[in-house]
Amino acid sequence: RSSTANTIFVTQCFCYHWTSPLQDTIAPLLKGYQVGFEMGDTGRACWCLMGRMYHLFFISLALDSIQKELEAATHVLTQLKQDGTQVFIILLLTTVKKRRGLDAEACDDIMDSMLATAASTRAFDMAVYVNLMKLEVFVFFQQWQEAVDLVQKAGNVRLFLSSTFVVVRYTFLAALTYLKAAQSSSGWKKRQMKKCAHKTIQLLRGWAKNGNVNVVHYLRILGAELAVLNGKKEKAKESFNAAIAASRRIGFLQDRALAHELTSAYFKAQGDDYWTDYHIECSRTSYQEWGCSEKVEQLYVRCKDVKE
Repeated sequence: RSSTANTIFVTQCFCYHWTSPLQDTIAPLLKGYQVGFEMGDTGRACWCLMGRMYHLFFISLALDSIQKELEAATHVLTQLKQDGTQVFIILLLTTVKKRRGLDAEACDDIMDSMLATAASTRAFDMAVYVNLMKLEVFVFFQQWQEAVDLVQKAGNVRLFLSSTFVVVRYTFLAALTYLKAAQSSSGWKKRQMKKCAHKTIQLLRGWAKNGNVNVVHYLRILGAELAVLNGKKEKAKESFNAAIAASRRIGFLQDRALAHELTSAYFKAQGDDYWTDYHIECSRTSYQEWGCSEKVEQLYVRCKDVKE
């Protein structure tokens, strides 16, 4: 029993998410946190707490609820002097606030400072987490040039955290970034970005083939964007619909919102105002439900522009 918290942390954060829904890790990680404290294993207990918080973010728990839990966790970790774990919690809290439109500039400064510290101390695991959170923000605000610059500079993050869901999420966002970069490029750069996208997508396909249910909707989204890149219009429409349906089934609200937003961008490029407007509204509704006030306002302006 003395090693229960550590066992739970390892199995839930490094193993089970490869073949089970990510939602199924939430309750066990809470148990690991509780058992760890009961046994006096505060270090592993806090690891379980950190893993649970990140998984709650990935499965799209309401952002205001996550923020409250993160603020409470930060207080607990300060009292326990768990500085190493606390840094990861602060990083996630910063990302949540950025998504909600709170202290945006301060959030950027915190992330940049964390990344600089990780680089100077050669804290590779911390660098992976910071790069993921920065990439989350860039994709969230559709800042594709900044996203591709980050991905190219970060290199192969899977060398440092190969078994966590953090790397799975990063791989999806990196593939999407490469596809978007290819769509807006030409010549050699377009071929290079497309090659990088294919290579990254193959990783996700391999994981899905081996039973990872958490990447199925990722592949649907990427399949739609790949069809756009290849000029296959009917395939793109079918794939976007499949991406939205798959995101709804898995229950990852932020990914459903993203799928609708990408679908809207596709129809806008096709000059189809009806479906552009429809998917912007669906995206706004999903982001509103998740608690992203700044994003909702951004999409409101975009929807207004379309109608005018």
